[in-house]
Amino acid sequence: MDVIVITGISLGGIAFIAGIILFISSRKFAVKENPMIDNVEELLPGANCGGCGYAGCRAFAEDLVNQKNTEIRCPVAGAETMKAIAEMLGLKVDVSVRNVARIMCQGGAHSLHEGKYLGINACSAAVIGNTVDLVCPSGCLGYGDCAQACPFDSIRMIRGLAVVDEDTCTGCGICIKTCPRQLIELVPYHKRVYVACKSADKGADVKKYCSVGCIGCKLCEKACQFDAIEYKPFISRINPDKCTECMACVEKCPTKTILFRD
Repeated sequence: MDVIVITGISLGGIAFIAGIILFISSRKFAVKENPMIDNVEELLPGANCGGCGYAGCRAFAEDLVNQKNTEIRCPVAGAETMKAIAEMLGLKVDVSVRNVARIMCQGGAHSLHEGKYLGINACSAAVIGNTVDLVCPSGCLGYGDCAQACPFDSIRMIRGLAVVDEDTCTGCGICIKTCPRQLIELVPYHKRVYVACKSADKGADVKKYCSVGCIGCKLCEKACQFDAIEYKPFISRINPDKCTECMACVEKCPTKTILFRD
């Protein structure tokens, strides 16, 4: 019994001494954080969505404060919050451009389907398993991976097509990473004219499987007086820096592929 007591006391003493050593070491070698990190983190929305390219809001705040990195942005925070953070840190940050996600497809019910997909209800699964029933090789599959991934509930599936609510979209970019066909792009919110198609097939082939796809007719390019249409076989693209939203291309497009987001 005495041996047990002595052993217990000895172990307790060792644990006590080790605890003191650890406490002293933690105080001596502690890394002092800049208190501004906490201040910046408090201003951030706390979504931890990763849209800024960091693991979370804390990591974003640390890099912004320690590195004075004016290139990074929090897409969720919004212009006013980023301005407040910049002023707090004495930085000059241009936050005038607001980006939103935009689906470069409007196929959905306008696209041809063959057979019936019986696999997992996910775009990624359909692509990996090569069991896609959509004939268009570039169109929206409609299983909603992007809608499920959006932390702000800004994407809805309507008639087999992903649709973004641009008024609530924060431009975090998470949906872009989930789309296996790279149909989602980040674009300036104020730029409202765009080609809602990414198919690079010839026009004759596009007509077979989609009534609203780009057929590469170049009528939009000819109609544009500002050299804002870029044609790459066999699809047109609009240069937002040159586009004046004159609507000439929208009105001229025979398949109504060019849209104006009102």
